Amino acid sequence: MNIKFVKKKIGNSYLIWFQNSNLYFSLEEPAWNVFRKIVKRCKSETIAKEFSDRYGLSYEESLKFVVEVRLKIMEMNKSDEPAKYIENSSEEINNYVYPIYSTHCYDMQNKVIEFSFETAWLENFIHPLIKHLETTEDFTGKSYFELFTYHERVYFRLDKKIIGSWDKNESHLTKGRIFIELVNVLHNKSETDWLMTVHASAISDGRKTILFSAAPGSGKSTIAALLQTKGYNIISDDFVPIERSTFKAFPFPIALSVKEGSLDLLKPHYPELENNPLITLNPEKRIKYLPIDNRIMKMVFPVKEFIFIKYDSSVDFTLEKIEPANAVKTLFEEAWIPPQPDNVAIFLDKIINISFYRLTYSNNKKALEAISQLFDNN
Repeated sequence: MNIKFVKKKIGNSYLIWFQNSNLYFSLEEPAWNVFRKIVKRCKSETIAKEFSDRYGLSYEESLKFVVEVRLKIMEMNKSDEPAKYIENSSEEINNYVYPIYSTHCYDMQNKVIEFSFETAWLENFIHPLIKHLETTEDFTGKSYFELFTYHERVYFRLDKKIIGSWDKNESHLTKGRIFIELVNVLHNKSETDWLMTVHASAISDGRKTILFSAAPGSGKSTIAALLQTKGYNIISDDFVPIERSTFKAFPFPIALSVKEGSLDLLKPHYPELENNPLITLNPEKRIKYLPIDNRIMKMVFPVKEFIFIKYDSSVDFTLEKIEPANAVKTLFEEAWIPPQPDNVAIFLDKIINISFYRLTYSNNKKALEAISQLFDNN
């Protein structure tokens, strides 16, 4: 069995990344010792005999354990085709002319994006999030973004070159790819400059940045908006790029998505929410957009803490520190890490120096006080 992997010891655990599948798995002794033998292509019977002698178990018990570990490794090592967004596009698609529904120009720190949309449906993917950056001034050196459909697929074209295409139900992939290209233009970067992107809110105090990561509807945007009223800065909501060389979070000024259930709490602090339109994303989700100040572009600081956040009306407040080995699984669910061995090795080296916390709350005051203490603790 050919196994290409990257490993990192974190505490008593070994975190393994399998290159074939882009999956991560945590092992402790004695499973780690079995794994080492398997990747050296030792037979299960040989490993079981050594295992039996070392741990004082019967040969039958040892062989059963070794076989179970081998089966799990085989499962984790299965090749998985990556999500396809780059295509060998034909000249016909590169030069395809579509009817334009709308064109907008966005000033992103004196770098202008001109974005054309074929339909109102496609415009709604992106425009409401960056509408506050719209400009009527004329700039040279624009980047030209286009979003259109062709043969029932959504295509993203940048400066007349197809970047990728997706099924119509893959809007999250479309948006993610566009965000990467917007960030690259904004910060003069290329895709290889980023270690990872995280589905999170990023808050800075001007010295460091804390990421608040959560599943949708868990309260991270609400906490971010409340922290801004306390003098902290939102440098990004929902999409945070982390630089490969520095582990710094870079600003991305898309609008904050405020869900309908949080409006009454936030309106006293943000009166403009009263007049902002309520947008229906689906029958269960209606939001208003709250613009982020474009002046945060120079607020580039290292990430020191990750907080996995969840609003729970049955819990007043709990904040617990969790070990990196236990936090990694949750982090992977909220992050995209390009699946190259050197990139993964850098990531695994970085996370052992990060503090991870789990915040569960319904008491906003206690949550904000605890987060302020984390900012004060350097």
